Amino acid sequence: MSIVRIGGVDAVSVMGGGSSSQQGCVWTVVFAPALDDAAYGISPGAKPDPDARFALLLCNGSIVRPIWVSPADVVDVDGVARGEVERFVREVLAPAVSIGVNPQAKGLAGLRSWFWIDGFSGSVSAPPISAFGLTIDVRMSLRHVTWEFGDGTVEVGDLGRAYPEESTVRHAYRNAGSYAVNAAIVLIPEYRVDGGSWLTLADITAPAATTHDVEQRQPVVTDA
Repeated sequence: MSIVRIGGVDAVSVMGGGSSSQQGCVWTVVFAPALDDAAYGISPGAKPDPDARFALLLCNGSIVRPIWVSPADVVDVDGVARGEVERFVREVLAPAVSIGVNPQAKGLAGLRSWFWIDGFSGSVSAPPISAFGLTIDVRMSLRHVTWEFGDGTVEVGDLGRAYPEESTVRHAYRNAGSYAVNAAIVLIPEYRVDGGSWLTLADITAPAATTHDVEQRQPVVTDA
């Protein structure tokens, strides 16, 4: 028996043994306490390893027998896809993204500086993964960007727009100084197995950072 975990749902495959003779079964497992006095029918036998969990094997919702489920019995496709997303963001996407700023040299206190994300267009696909005899496609799209401008201001926005376009991400500093600007690019990872429906994983974040210098200028009145 093996359990394939896809989209948070466990699909059970039963091969061999007396239970395989039951035709038309939709097999499921329910993890339960291993109670000596519970009326589960036959014993599942000795615990095969310390990490095995006690479960009930069901055919169309009816208990067939108690079983032990070891970690080796679980094919965690969710975990494989999540691991590939994390690797892709860490090794490929995160080093490529950066923050663009205009004015590039120094901003002026009281006037808005423009910011944007370079190196990411809003969506990205990782190369297909081959695992457990399955082909797993992974893609990521933008949820939002959290901007921290270094002066205590935090805003949730988008990727901005590169100069010379007017960016949608703008911020005016009150005082001169050198400000650490950080952007957290929040992504929606999705995967599919063998060309099936896309399934969503938990959000993941790619970081970007830069330093923006701001100077103070004041008008000077001179005699003509």
